[in-house]
Amino acid sequence: MMGNRMKKFSLGAAVMAVLASCAGDAELDTLNDLAGPEARNIDSFMDPIWYIALAVMILIFGLTAAIVVKFRVKEYEDGDWPEQVHGNTKLEIVWTAIPTVLMIAIAGLSMFLLRDLFSEEVNAVTLDLPNEGVSLEWEPHVVVVGQQWWWEYRYYIEPDKIAAFEAAVAADDVTQLALNLPEADIVTSGQIVIPVDQEVELTIMSRDVIHSHWIPSLNGKRDAAPGRVHEWKMESSFPGIFFGQCTEFCGLSHSRMRMQAHAMTETDFEAWLEEQMTPATPPAGAEAWLEAYRAGDSSTVETPTDSAEARGLVAFTQNCTSCHLVNGVNDLEYEGAEALVAGAAPDLTHLMSRTTFAGGLIPLYEDLAEGNEPQLNRNDLEAWLRNPADLKANYADGGRGMPALGLDDDTIDDLVAYLSTLGTPPSADAVLATQVD
Repeated sequence: MMGNRMKKFSLGAAVMAVLASCAGDAELDTLNDLAGPEARNIDSFMDPIWYIALAVMILIFGLTAAIVVKFRVKEYEDGDWPEQVHGNTKLEIVWTAIPTVLMIAIAGLSMFLLRDLFSEEVNAVTLDLPNEGVSLEWEPHVVVVGQQWWWEYRYYIEPDKIAAFEAAVAADDVTQLALNLPEADIVTSGQIVIPVDQEVELTIMSRDVIHSHWIPSLNGKRDAAPGRVHEWKMESSFPGIFFGQCTEFCGLSHSRMRMQAHAMTETDFEAWLEEQMTPATPPAGAEAWLEAYRAGDSSTVETPTDSAEARGLVAFTQNCTSCHLVNGVNDLEYEGAEALVAGAAPDLTHLMSRTTFAGGLIPLYEDLAEGNEPQLNRNDLEAWLRNPADLKANYADGGRGMPALGLDDDTIDDLVAYLSTLGTPPSADAVLATQVD
């Protein structure tokens, strides 16, 4: 009876394992939508290894089954033992030599693959930025910073900022680099934006614990370790949006530390850069107050109350600027999020140009029918401002994650109204492509 139960349990477990591995539209499918040459190289390298492993498995299990069937004895008498055989030199040489040759071959091919994955291509592109009044050469490069539980992406575009970053990396001690990064031209979170057909160099680091950056459609995994700098790269052969996930256990919301890569055409990428480099515009009627606030004496100007957006700006400066940055609002005095272990919180200057928030977890816009304009996901954004831990586990009391600020409903409404002015919403196609569950 016990044997039958075990057989049924084993069969059921095997069926469940097979079913659990099947998905028709998986966000992190490592076999489809391989847009990057590195991802395709990894896939091409792994395919023959899987076939070899399958052949070895079939051989071993087949021989085992054949031996069980051919040599089993249904009944034993007391003291009846099978013949004891000790060693077979020829067989032992064969089954030692074959795996050795296979492993040497795989190791050799791995070295060639790793050499390609870690190589760097000189591919400076010319950026025409009319609003900035410049046309400059830029070697595609993004600094990737992990922290509990979201990803930050920093773009150093202008020559002086590139020089400052390179000087910081070249310093003798880089253990504190992630906590003291020089000012960047663009800082965004949750979504890295790259130009199509261009190799983008990545410098990956962490502000707290070990994370691992993985967007399987573009390349393999690369750890983000505190006190260390790891180089990597990614490239996409065509426009699209590709999902990623932290793959190194990093605490409470490790499984919800997501990211996306958005590959754009050159024209769209330049337009995105220009928008991201533009400071936030104050709501109508709040210009004078904001100017006084930035000068350090907002008490000399009447506090704006005529619109929810203007009231939201004031509420933002009262509740959010100790952690979050909005260029054009608190950039003159911002020194990082001192209350957090990571010392940083997402830059919100162009929040509305993203498609998700809360570390890539929650859609910033509602599910759309194709062709409709994006609609702000107001309910989840309000819930996040009310109590972030209800939507994503954190340890705010220990400086890891956003705390509940005890905001009343009116303040939350005003904050959402102000946040909705920060940046231009993405296209409906981008919103549809980045909807997550």
